[in-house]
Amino acid sequence: MYDTIVWISIGFLSGSIPWSVICVRVFSNKDLRETGDGNPGATNAWISSGWIVGVISMLFDVMKAVVPVWVFTNYVTSFSLLLYPLFVSLVAISPILGHAYSPFLRFRGGKALAPSWGTWIALTSGMAFPVALIVLGLIHLMQKNHAITVTTCLVSFILLFIILDARSLAIFGFLNLALVIFKHRFEYRHGIVLRNWVRI
Repeated sequence: MYDTIVWISIGFLSGSIPWSVICVRVFSNKDLRETGDGNPGATNAWISSGWIVGVISMLFDVMKAVVPVWVFTNYVTSFSLLLYPLFVSLVAISPILGHAYSPFLRFRGGKALAPSWGTWIALTSGMAFPVALIVLGLIHLMQKNHAITVTTCLVSFILLFIILDARSLAIFGFLNLALVIFKHRFEYRHGIVLRNWVRI
């Protein structure tokens, strides 16, 4: 239990580091939160400072979740098997919560997408990386509502990967999905916005 609390704290602290804000400040001397919708994430870093800064920001925002979750699930085993799914789920959600409610940004963090992807990558031994590229790519080609795209991707993760560790991934998956839905709640009002080639 003590190890789990320590790693929840480590995960939250790691996730709360606003790498996109830092990268844009270092490379472009801009305040990322003044770009677009003000979201301190990699997408706005790309818009604000170009694709190189955007990719670097995305990499850091993904890895800040990959590292603590991967270390915990592979090297920390001093807990009851009965409580394993709960402990893994709590550690797995911690960097995502840190990103979404960063104390470094007065608890006004990002929309939790990059660290969500990073956590799924860690929990699935990397399999979530290509799956996300395919699912996000296909949905993005068909419609424009970003909230619908990322929500569909998370649902596909839960359905596809639950076979790897049914209890842990189910608990974490639904926690992750609930958080992402909450962070995107205002975008769902637009519904599915089909692209022109789909409507033809």
